[in-house]
Amino acid sequence: MKIAVAMSGGVDSSVAAALLLKQGHDVLGVTMHHFENSKFGFSKNEGIDAAISDAKKVCKKLNISHYTIELSESFEKIVIQNFISEYSKGRTPNPCTLCNPTIKWGEFLKKTMELGVDKIATGHYISLKRETVIYRIFKAKDKSRDQSYMLWGLDQEQLSITLFPLSEFTKFEVRKIAEYMKLPVHDKEDSQENCFIKGHYEDFLKKQLELKTGDIVLENGEIIGKHKGVPLYTIGQRKGLNTPWHSALFVRKLDAKNNRVIVTDNPEDLLSDNFSVNNVNWISGKFPENFSNLSVQVRYNSKPFPIEDVQINKENIQIKLKTPIRAITPGQSAVFYQDDQLLGGGIIE
Repeated sequence: MKIAVAMSGGVDSSVAAALLLKQGHDVLGVTMHHFENSKFGFSKNEGIDAAISDAKKVCKKLNISHYTIELSESFEKIVIQNFISEYSKGRTPNPCTLCNPTIKWGEFLKKTMELGVDKIATGHYISLKRETVIYRIFKAKDKSRDQSYMLWGLDQEQLSITLFPLSEFTKFEVRKIAEYMKLPVHDKEDSQENCFIKGHYEDFLKKQLELKTGDIVLENGEIIGKHKGVPLYTIGQRKGLNTPWHSALFVRKLDAKNNRVIVTDNPEDLLSDNFSVNNVNWISGKFPENFSNLSVQVRYNSKPFPIEDVQINKENIQIKLKTPIRAITPGQSAVFYQDDQLLGGGIIE
């Protein structure tokens, strides 16, 4: 087949291209240019310019063609503006889970297919299996690197033309392959979580938003301090409150409408066993037939937790957990699993 590999300039996508080439496919590399370095504080040796440069070096080493696809306008309009808007509302978004279905498997996929390829491939650590006419996503062999959480927004059409060559490899094995093949990125560090942010997200938001100071209050409304701007805080946060108190304080709620950060000194106040999820997408394209062994993961670096009950409403679904968990955060993705299978996901209200 003729396969286009979405190359980020990192070791994972580089090895994905090398493996497909070794299998005898006609391979080319494609990298999206989705933001301007200067606009977000990166130098030419950082950010997207560096990623494109590294991808070109790998393609040259593999003797395959490389293309760059311009998507800056769409990425800023869809992903970055949503990121800023969500934080301004006191929510904590995950831009990758929006970028994947709309940009990477949206406009980027569409433009890549115009190159006359049969499939695209990525360096994600997930497993894709076809069962009769349905494509299903499962966790990768290397559970410590599994990236299925980020892909809950994909649909059957997108999956039908995608390959994930690293599903049966560990990160250690991938780096060894890159080293053995003398790929120029074999020792390159893993990319940061938000590709368009240099440093801490707070510094980014301070440049993008007109932040207003306000009150830090207890649940009963008692004012005990001042915050630097609601978007700079997140549910469960302990450090950085700078509010003298007789015990540790934690952010319990963010009230952007009234410009208040609501805190508690009781860690158990952060526990909850029920929450709502909207914008739900099911990978199979339809509601699961059964919910046995169903679990939900509420942030990227956590584990799935068992679900006791699911209530379906017109606009959302209500989740009841078997045991309470800490700091369920509006704006984050709630991702549903059945054993190792990714069923789908949505956005926590």
